[in-house]
Amino acid sequence: MERKYPPLEIVAPLMFAVVFVVMLIYSRFEPNVEDVDTSYVMEHLGETGYVLVDARTEATYFGKSPRPGVPGGHIPGAVNFPTAQLVGRTDIVAALLAKEGITKDKTIIVYCSAGALSERFADQLVRRFNFSSSRIKNYRGSVLEWIKAPHNVLLPPDHETDFAEDMHSQKFKGK
Repeated sequence: MERKYPPLEIVAPLMFAVVFVVMLIYSRFEPNVEDVDTSYVMEHLGETGYVLVDARTEATYFGKSPRPGVPGGHIPGAVNFPTAQLVGRTDIVAALLAKEGITKDKTIIVYCSAGALSERFADQLVRRFNFSSSRIKNYRGSVLEWIKAPHNVLLPPDHETDFAEDMHSQKFKGK
């Protein structure tokens, strides 16, 4: 006995409609975290009510280059909260976030090396820890954008640059 399936002309539009509705519903619940640039970070750096968070590893925060072409170190004034620490019991992680000053009453600016890891961090703050998406900012260019400005430095001063000597590495060392 051969099994008969509905014709493709009926199934395809139906599948398209289902996928469209699911995507529409999902997009309504997608956190709407604003991407910011270097000027925004500079404007609010050290300002009361703002917390700058480096979402990379502790080793990178303290100066170890994460990969070729990306310097280690952090933007002055940033706190370190590696994205990997967001895993675990929500109440325990929330207490660790609060200990670092990452609280719902502040505007949180998150960065990493190039913006992808910080985007995931920001997404977790909104989805898992119920931060308002309007108070979370993703520094999209992150460290790779930060170091393009000649006056911007990374700490500690002796951080790894992992750049060729001809790439004016003294600028990245804060000298």
